[in-house]
Amino acid sequence: MSYRFLYVAVGMAFSAVPLAAQQPFSSRAPASQQTPRDDQRAEHYRLALDEFLVLVPIRAEDDIQADIDASRLQEKRALEEKRITEDLERLARDQLEAQKAEIDAIKARLKVAKNDDREAEEVVLESDQKLAEGAKELLEKRRDLRKEEAKGWDTVSKLAAAARQAAELELELASARNQLREAGPQRGADELNRLERRVNELEKRTLEAQKKRADLRAKVAKTERDVVDNRLDLLKTRTKIYAGG
Repeated sequence: MSYRFLYVAVGMAFSAVPLAAQQPFSSRAPASQQTPRDDQRAEHYRLALDEFLVLVPIRAEDDIQADIDASRLQEKRALEEKRITEDLERLARDQLEAQKAEIDAIKARLKVAKNDDREAEEVVLESDQKLAEGAKELLEKRRDLRKEEAKGWDTVSKLAAAARQAAELELELASARNQLREAGPQRGADELNRLERRVNELEKRTLEAQKKRADLRAKVAKTERDVVDNRLDLLKTRTKIYAGG
């Protein structure tokens, strides 16, 4: 069943509908112009198209554009959060290196104290070393957490970009559907075939982009779970250290 037949046949069936109600790619007419009869005709149009397996659901172009705008903001925020998290990761690495140097210094003093048989000082230095080792472990886990968070924000930014690409293709598809639906008998067969092929190609590209978006959503969910696991591990370690373990 060709798209040309689909859009022309359904378009003829609704040719008597006022212009504001003829837009099948908007979910509803403006509130000020909307009537129950308009809603009913639009719904009938959508159902008629669905019978012919419109694989990318029909949505209002304003809604699609809103998705594009939202994805831009989401990508911008994700990239900024990634930058901040990477700064925090660098800070954790610097603190970790400083902590390692502090542990080496404590070990050196402890060695001297043992050689000089200063038992009281040994006890204090051993306690200091234990605390320093605990702080080092916390810093290592915090560094790993920041790395996982940065990875997560990077995936979120990629998801936002993929969502925008899918929505932009969907918007092109909506425009192509309108052009095909409005093409009348005055258009030549070659032109109608060209419009039909364009709708088919855009539907394919939109579905492929939506699949990529879905795959990235799954990756974001996995990374979010990994981040939470890292935070729980850090909490467990911190609690153990504070308890003197």
